[in-house]
Amino acid sequence: MSTKHARTSAGSSNTLSAAIPSSRIVQLLKFAVVSGGGLAIDTLVFVVLEPRFGPFLANLISAGLAVTFVYFASVQRVFRYHGSFMLALFLAYLAYQALGVTASSAAVAWLSTMLVPIVAKILIIPVTFVMNFLFMTWLTQRAGARPSGGPPAP
Repeated sequence: MSTKHARTSAGSSNTLSAAIPSSRIVQLLKFAVVSGGGLAIDTLVFVVLEPRFGPFLANLISAGLAVTFVYFASVQRVFRYHGSFMLALFLAYLAYQALGVTASSAAVAWLSTMLVPIVAKILIIPVTFVMNFLFMTWLTQRAGARPSGGPPAP
């Protein structure tokens, strides 16, 4: 590797770490771990229910259970929210998830016309993960939470 290329690579890595605070990266990784637990719940319930209820209803139930788990497991531990409006945040989160789970269930049902239902569900996961992280970040920052170890949100 040339010296010029080494400097460029090092410089771009420094730029990336400057663009994304390390506390946000830690928060994303913690959310990924909690979401992995939610994914296990979601997948297990989906696989059990899908043959009987079809992909849409099975996904609606399995994802609903999973997002409830993810909210309660992450709101304090990952997003460091310790405020007094936990119920209000949960209701806002449920409203968001009602739309998100319905949309993802429709996408799973549509994709299931072309693919095996579990494959259709797996294809939706990256999109829902990113959207859920962004929404939880916005919701808890709006309520005054801090990224793990970081300063208070503006």
